[in-house]
Amino acid sequence: VLRDMVLLSHVLEVARREWRWIVDNPMRDVRKPAEPDHRERIIQPAEVRAMLRVLGWSMRKPVRSVAQAVAHCFIAALQTGMRAGELCGLRWDDVAQDHVQLHAGKTKTGKARQVPLTPAAARNIECMRGYDPELVFGLTARSLDAMFRKYRSRAGLEGFTFHDARHTAATRLARLVDVLDLCKIFGWTTATRALVYYNPTGSQIAKRLNASAAAPTRSPR
Repeated sequence: VLRDMVLLSHVLEVARREWRWIVDNPMRDVRKPAEPDHRERIIQPAEVRAMLRVLGWSMRKPVRSVAQAVAHCFIAALQTGMRAGELCGLRWDDVAQDHVQLHAGKTKTGKARQVPLTPAAARNIECMRGYDPELVFGLTARSLDAMFRKYRSRAGLEGFTFHDARHTAATRLARLVDVLDLCKIFGWTTATRALVYYNPTGSQIAKRLNASAAAPTRSPR
């Protein structure tokens, strides 16, 4: 509803300001519904394993089917936090040994960024060699979405989307890097964006605090 209201208001504002078709924008005085809470869905390990089983995922066999390509794309999203459109637009020329290059205009923010790759993430991408000569995953965003939903239902799962892999990756990576590095990886322009995706439990924070308190410290000489 909010998106529709914003679109309608913009159309009317263009008609008022640029075309002079109307005197006032009637949407200005319409009360909008409250912003919904951000999604906080973390894809659980058991759900990941179930998805990979029905998709026919294997690290030992070459990728032969669209379903297997979706599986490797899903793993890449969980490992790097890249969006579906960024993964589907990724070309082999953009893949380096320890990172991938996302060009300006190909990201949601319109700004270029480099996404680091762990050895496991690099191996996952290398499994796609030979499947498509130009695109790493050989998928369109539309086919990825349709196939993901199809196999999610086939696995008997519900309640999460492909984009939730980005949320899952952010929560995992936030335990390994500081907030500024996290913003660089995910392309966020403000640190507050990290709070949308980073949702550790109180127990997880307590464990890190206890680990820090138990770590030995050097006395000054």
